[in-house]
Amino acid sequence: MRNVLMLALGLSLSAPVFADGFREVGREGRLTEYEGSVSLAGRVERRQDAETLVWRGDRVCFTPDAASAARLPPSAGKASSRFFCFSNNRSAAGLLGIPAQPPAGSCGVTGTATVVVSRYTVESGENVFDQAWLDRVERPGALTPLACP
Repeated sequence: MRNVLMLALGLSLSAPVFADGFREVGREGRLTEYEGSVSLAGRVERRQDAETLVWRGDRVCFTPDAASAARLPPSAGKASSRFFCFSNNRSAAGLLGIPAQPPAGSCGVTGTATVVVSRYTVESGENVFDQAWLDRVERPGALTPLACP
């Protein structure tokens, strides 16, 4: 019995746990997956200009403020920006009130929000971005059009 308890304790300590509950649950190739959830404040955006659509696709993304970024798992080689996109893109757009098409004369929208995310995935490599599942929006902010580049 004691050996079973020691093994269980050792396994629970083997995966890093972050301040707000993210815990590493798996690694495969360039991906590291975390479970748990956290509330983040920051800037949401959906860029729909031609250049962004080529490299990132039509994605709803989020850049947490400095205090919120500290709650995220480490992201190899991405210390300057803790930018990520939502893995449940379509429902994220709906939850945030982001229209399918950008306002006339613009190339997307941006705004602030406080959101709760889970299932965080870090992808290492060049020209990639982390992803998280948007669970809910705690405080939506007003959206404003983004100028085209």
